[in-house]
Amino acid sequence: MRFMYYLNRLLKYYTLFFSFVLCQNPDIVELTKHIGYTLDAEENKYYQVFNDISNFESAQFFQLEPDIIEARISYLEYTRIKISRKRFDLKSFVDLQLRLNTTPNITDEIRESFRKNLTYLRTKDILKNIPIGQYVEVRHISGHRVKGTLLSFNRDRLYIQTPVSVKVVKITSMERITYREKIIDRPEWQKLIYSSAAVAGLLMMELWNRQTNPLWGYRWHNRFIGATFGLLVGAEAYNTSMILLSKKTKFGLSSEDLEKLNRK
Repeated sequence: MRFMYYLNRLLKYYTLFFSFVLCQNPDIVELTKHIGYTLDAEENKYYQVFNDISNFESAQFFQLEPDIIEARISYLEYTRIKISRKRFDLKSFVDLQLRLNTTPNITDEIRESFRKNLTYLRTKDILKNIPIGQYVEVRHISGHRVKGTLLSFNRDRLYIQTPVSVKVVKITSMERITYREKIIDRPEWQKLIYSSAAVAGLLMMELWNRQTNPLWGYRWHNRFIGATFGLLVGAEAYNTSMILLSKKTKFGLSSEDLEKLNRK
């Protein structure tokens, strides 16, 4: 009798332990043959599986019990990956599989068109493509703004030269950035600005020559310095004017912010 008592207790502990292991390591479930084990952002948008999850990234499905399937959903919140969980009973999950199997497969063209609109998934690519040396304005999730020249983007951090110091902004703390995706070019303006600035520099040094009356050799030296200085000022004026006249691009890191920006 005592042997049976201990045997029953041992079996009970074994069952509890085995159940705990199964809960910790549930089996991953294939959603469908054409989707596989992971539902990505483009597929989710096309098949409309989790429409209530903003900034959806991916989802996998795990069998916790014979009749319980749990979806573990990854989504982005200000570029931070977070996890949400949703449970399906067996009938609901099978109904989902049937619906997906009867829907035409997503094509590469549809996938690419969706990805262009899923801006939050392209955060790092967008930031890497902002030209170094460009004037940017970053809004922190706290509401604080950083304005200055972009020095670099490295290890998920923006380095921005402000009038006072170099500011480091983590992209996980960034809510929105304003920059100019493409700088316009006006060759006819460039010739006019460069030549005007060079002539202005030359005239200034000519006035200086008349006031100081230097030797003949120094006169031409001063004129050369004035024209060169004018060209440098003209180059800076041209580049600055082209940047200011270029169309601003605003990139927000939440779907709600993007909708607001698109309406402006």
